[in-house]
Amino acid sequence: MTTPTAQILANATVRTEQDLVQFWAALVGGDGFDRRTLWLVILDDDGRPAPTVVPVDDVPAAPSAADVDAFGQLLRHLEGFGLPVLLLSRPGPPSVQVHDRQWGRALAGFAPRWPIHLATQDASGRRVVTPLPPERAVRD
Repeated sequence: MTTPTAQILANATVRTEQDLVQFWAALVGGDGFDRRTLWLVILDDDGRPAPTVVPVDDVPAAPSAADVDAFGQLLRHLEGFGLPVLLLSRPGPPSVQVHDRQWGRALAGFAPRWPIHLATQDASGRRVVTPLPPERAVRD
């Protein structure tokens, strides 16, 4: 039996930032965000995601140096396996908050091709995926 997540991973190809936005919107589902989660997916050279998604649940509102260091150590162990792409999902308003920018700034060096993205839901329950580009991520 193939899960919806496995189907998304098997059928996705990410070649552009818009592809990445659509990939994240499909992957994180529509059940709402009741916790703050940092998501990691590795893409191969053709933009196909690895069959594993790494969600890190209950990350703090603002990243600490220890959080960033631990995540960096994980990513260093994955060097050579492909291109990491990162998403922060959280409950709350879809507008980018100060803490979102802090996460974007802290993790920007770990995702070299595309910016970190933020996933939230608007008042109607629609998923909203917003890039946190470096120039936006550094302004508080």
